[in-house]
Amino acid sequence: MEGLDFLNPNRLQDGRECGVRLELRINEPDTLPGSIYASRAFSITRGVCRFDLLESAPGAQDRMHWHPEMPNGEGRKRLYDDELAHDPLDWLGRQLRDAVALLKVGGIDDPERFADDALLLARMADDIVADAADTLSRSRRAPWPPVERRDERGMAVV
Repeated sequence: MEGLDFLNPNRLQDGRECGVRLELRINEPDTLPGSIYASRAFSITRGVCRFDLLESAPGAQDRMHWHPEMPNGEGRKRLYDDELAHDPLDWLGRQLRDAVALLKVGGIDDPERFADDALLLARMADDIVADAADTLSRSRRAPWPPVERRDERGMAVV
């Protein structure tokens, strides 16, 4: 999860979007050989689905969408959902409580192999939603502060 301040360099007419981005990623097991003393690596994939709780103005809730499929980590078409726009935090919590379904929609092979991890995520959903609420609240401070620099993707550089 991260706070987001985005200005799409390819669509400047859309204006600035601020809020919260949360991605579901997979932790791949380390398969390299090694002794019992060898350090094990962590490999985390690119996002397999993304939730963007974004607004064009503080409290607008007008750009809240998600990307259920992210081939090679690329969020393609934005999917808008009336429930997401109406109550984004409740909607997010419900999604996080059913991660296996998210993985299925995202095209992950044999998503049931992540059932134990999905149960752990479901138990943490309230804490994740609370963090998203806090981050969204911070992004809603008005007026939005000016951004001096942005990277090539349009993300604010702090």
